Amino acid sequence: MAVPIDTFSPASVTIIAGIGWSYPCDLWSVGCILIELLTGEALFQTHENLEHLAMMERVLGPIPEHMVRRSTRGAEKYFRRGARLNWPEGAVSRESIRAVKKLDLLEDIVSSRVDSSRSSLTDLLHGVLTYDPNERLTARQALDHPFFRNPT
Repeated sequence: MAVPIDTFSPASVTIIAGIGWSYPCDLWSVGCILIELLTGEALFQTHENLEHLAMMERVLGPIPEHMVRRSTRGAEKYFRRGARLNWPEGAVSRESIRAVKKLDLLEDIVSSRVDSSRSSLTDLLHGVLTYDPNERLTARQALDHPFFRNPT
């Protein structure tokens, strides 16, 4: 498998866990970019894989067990038995733990910056930031989303 050229921040769980890379990863990146446009900051500001996965779980909830089971041998070190992330036990530093703890849930990130009536943005972001690429919105589905159809 070829290694994708990618900035680290918008890397999806499938890239970090060695599951694979394809077009759905681009939609994940779009979600990260939309958050960055909204907040002015990258969503996952790290270059350490375990911390990155912990940040994802903090913002989006637990990584599904079936995704963890598909991770490559090199990525198994990020997970404990039972498919739980090896966090915070595996953290490289206290600063890393603090960086993860300061993150909010996706809904809170959006609602703190956008009128609550804009729940279609949160829905769109959940659609493109879905862990499983087979369940993630496609580009066509994202473009047809109410957030883009009714931008009032």
